[in-house]
Amino acid sequence: QVTFTSENLAGDMDSQLRWIHQLLTAEQQFVLCLQFGIGRYLLPLAERKDVLKSKEHSALFQNVQELLRTTEDTLERIIENDWKMLARNTCKAYVNKIDQINGAYYKYCKGIIHADCVLVDKIRNPHFLDLIKDPPIPDRRPDLITFIHKPLEHYRNVMKCMQLVQINTEHDDDDYEALSHIVHEMQATYRFITAESGLMEPDIDGKPLLSLNDLEARLVFTRCKPFTLNTPDRHWIFAGDLSRVEGRSVRSYWALLFSDILLFTKVSRDRVLFVTDEPLPLSSIAQIQFSVKKKDTEFRLVINSGSDNTSCHSSPAMTGCSPLLSDLSGTLSRLPKNRGRVIVLRAPKPELKAVWQNLIQRQM
Repeated sequence: QVTFTSENLAGDMDSQLRWIHQLLTAEQQFVLCLQFGIGRYLLPLAERKDVLKSKEHSALFQNVQELLRTTEDTLERIIENDWKMLARNTCKAYVNKIDQINGAYYKYCKGIIHADCVLVDKIRNPHFLDLIKDPPIPDRRPDLITFIHKPLEHYRNVMKCMQLVQINTEHDDDDYEALSHIVHEMQATYRFITAESGLMEPDIDGKPLLSLNDLEARLVFTRCKPFTLNTPDRHWIFAGDLSRVEGRSVRSYWALLFSDILLFTKVSRDRVLFVTDEPLPLSSIAQIQFSVKKKDTEFRLVINSGSDNTSCHSSPAMTGCSPLLSDLSGTLSRLPKNRGRVIVLRAPKPELKAVWQNLIQRQM
């Protein structure tokens, strides 16, 4: 078991060491997450080939055990050495393993979409649901959807921390060049992941968008009231291309799913995010219809007619169904008394619709 605590560091440590501490803490939390998920989902489901075939199991979990081994090994190389040399040890460990780290994450992340497709299909099976619901998942531990998407989220977090370690390192420091190499290689790998998958980044080259601050700095409000995106309780879950069907017209957006809202934006050539519509509070969604006859990329959001769509600053009431309680028709419902307006959305392909389906249902 790899252990890292702030007790090993001086109270007056500089900004570089603070970001190294945050990086290593994130890596340690990732190890705990993977250990739980492997024990709770991967290993039990491997024994139930009547519910999940070997090929489906491989698609769902991919090389997650390799990610665990790689992360544990990296942490052990850092922590087993002199704490007074923490910055040097961290830089040395990552620069020596960066190709292995990037290769493992690239391999995993390029298969996330396929994993979501498998999960959408398997959730229709009540025996599969029983296996992943019972025993109940403890607080602060990942459900299966969160576990599948965790490596991409974590890679983004590690890259952000590494960028901040580099920014807070003096240019004449012996480690600066190595840190620059690590950041460059991670950014290149991330571009390959997002360009091939259509996940998390607009289809326009530029500096990665890794945080709410990064997003907020690029927002321009055109036809709606400005609001603060970066609030303490809001988390960025996902982003990708979606088309919105409005009568006979179809409008393309880069849509962003947060823990409490869905935001539709238009992306300019220089990656400015134009917000033309009020954000949609997830609490206003009364029903989600994913099974649309003869339209395999389409899904529909039924908005509660009595909801206030401008209340984007409050968190949604997380009542109703979880993804594990959706019915077999692919419809998630809060059973509104009066049918509200319908927002018709289309993903670029059926596989990406599966990603939206899992993540929206997860937030509901």
